[in-house]
Amino acid sequence: MDKLDFMNGQVKALLNFANAVIKAHPAPEQLRHHFETIARANPTSPEGLSLSEAYVDGMTDIDRKIAVALEHVIASRQR
Repeated sequence: MDKLDFMNGQVKALLNFANAVIKAHPAPEQLRHHFETIARANPTSPEGLSLSEAYVDGMTDIDRKIAVALEHVIASRQR
C-alpha cells in the first residue's frame, strides 16, 4: 500500500508540474499539437514488461487530464 501511495503522490506532483507548464507556456495551441502527437502514439512497455489494461487505462486517464488542462488554458486566452 505504501508503494501505491508513493506512486500516487508522484503522479499528482507530475500533474501539478504539467499544469504549471501549460499555464506558463507562451503558445498553448502548439503545446497541444505536440502533446496530441505524443499521446496518440502506442504506449511503450516499462522496462520490457507486458502492458496491463490498468497501465493503459491509467495512461489514458492522465492524458485526458492534461488535454483538459490544455483546453482550459486555450479557451481562457481566447476570451
